[in-house]
Amino acid sequence: MKTKVKIAVQMKGKDIPGWPCINYDYDKELALVTSPLFARNPDIEFDICKYTDVEQAKEDYKEDKKKYDGVLVLLMTNWLKIDTFYIEQSKNTDGLPVIVADVPYCGSGSMLEKSSPLVREGGFPVPLVSSLDYNDTARAVSLFGVIKKMKDAKILVVKNEIQTKVQKAASDIWGCEFINRTSAELMNVFDTISEEEAAPLAEKWINEATGVLEPTKSDIMQSARLYYAVKKMMKECGADAVTIDCLELSYNDIYGKNCHMYPCLAYYQMANDGEIGVCEADINSTVSSMITLYLTGRPGYVSDPVIDTSSNQIIYSHCVACRKVYGKDDPRTCHYYLRSHAEDKKGASVQVIFPSGEKLTTVQISITDGWASIHSAESCGNVGGENGCRSKLAAKCNAENILSNWMPQWHRVTVFGDFRKELKFLFKMKGYKIIEEDK
Repeated sequence: MKTKVKIAVQMKGKDIPGWPCINYDYDKELALVTSPLFARNPDIEFDICKYTDVEQAKEDYKEDKKKYDGVLVLLMTNWLKIDTFYIEQSKNTDGLPVIVADVPYCGSGSMLEKSSPLVREGGFPVPLVSSLDYNDTARAVSLFGVIKKMKDAKILVVKNEIQTKVQKAASDIWGCEFINRTSAELMNVFDTISEEEAAPLAEKWINEATGVLEPTKSDIMQSARLYYAVKKMMKECGADAVTIDCLELSYNDIYGKNCHMYPCLAYYQMANDGEIGVCEADINSTVSSMITLYLTGRPGYVSDPVIDTSSNQIIYSHCVACRKVYGKDDPRTCHYYLRSHAEDKKGASVQVIFPSGEKLTTVQISITDGWASIHSAESCGNVGGENGCRSKLAAKCNAENILSNWMPQWHRVTVFGDFRKELKFLFKMKGYKIIEEDK
């Protein structure tokens, strides 16, 4: 089902003086505002409602809550208090998500005198946009689509104990549903996948790799069979994302049969295909990965970072990575090697050689503690060696500040590109305390 957004336009009636000016051509300017809005968000259905009195907006709001997934308030004149009304509804449990955007020189008085102080002092979860580049408004509006996708999402968790607290909190905040399965259930599906079915994918991974170092063909075949098992289980559950307690299952031979079936290559393939698989049954990183993909169209790279203040770098290190870091439809790809899982030198994983000179945005949320961290960096190369994990993306950053401000989780989710503003807006809309780790 499409995301539906209401554009509530605050405007004056005919022959009334004031900003922007008497008898302003609202339709002409509105077309300029909405053109990039519609172009950037083809999956969102918009309705435009023009209001000259706040009472009109109030009368419609009960039905709006049944019909829409969010409201964009466009300030095209001052003082009508339509912005104030929607902002104040945003904190209600059944209130619609809201973004307020000024059309500069039209509603700037309302934005600066009313909307901004109200949001700041009242702690309302409402992003504010005031830009003559209407693409900025279009980018903000895409957040309604992310929120809708998260609300409709199902997440498959393979772990032998249910993480009740964090799953309930995630469902309460984001609306997503969790489906829990055990390692035994996964193994039952794995046993239905033949080598004949998995062989073409295993050969594809081998042929596309720059090199194969430690893993045997049997290791790679196991990974291909696991990929098909995970995909089959996801299809049966109707899941949009999966996370598996991989270290616990492999380290302790819970899979059984001495199988060290890390899902690294399964997740590698899923990320290349625009899908989401996250290690270690990490709900926080799974939700973070989902919102980065839904917002940017690019995969999140979950990692265990390392700080090096001597070089002012952060090294994002993990055995799961993706070669299509610009998104599944972008022709650019990274070279990769097939490796063993680094920490125990068993099974199969992937070492991706990431591009340098690219802006990076890194986030993590704590669903139960109510914070979201974010920092920026620029990729500058790759780190080799046996320590840590296989893929090691090095990036220039404010290392001292990140070290001092690090929030208490190791995992972070990195996406190629500068999406800091949009992610901060999203975290604000969901009520998180935002920690900018590099400031």
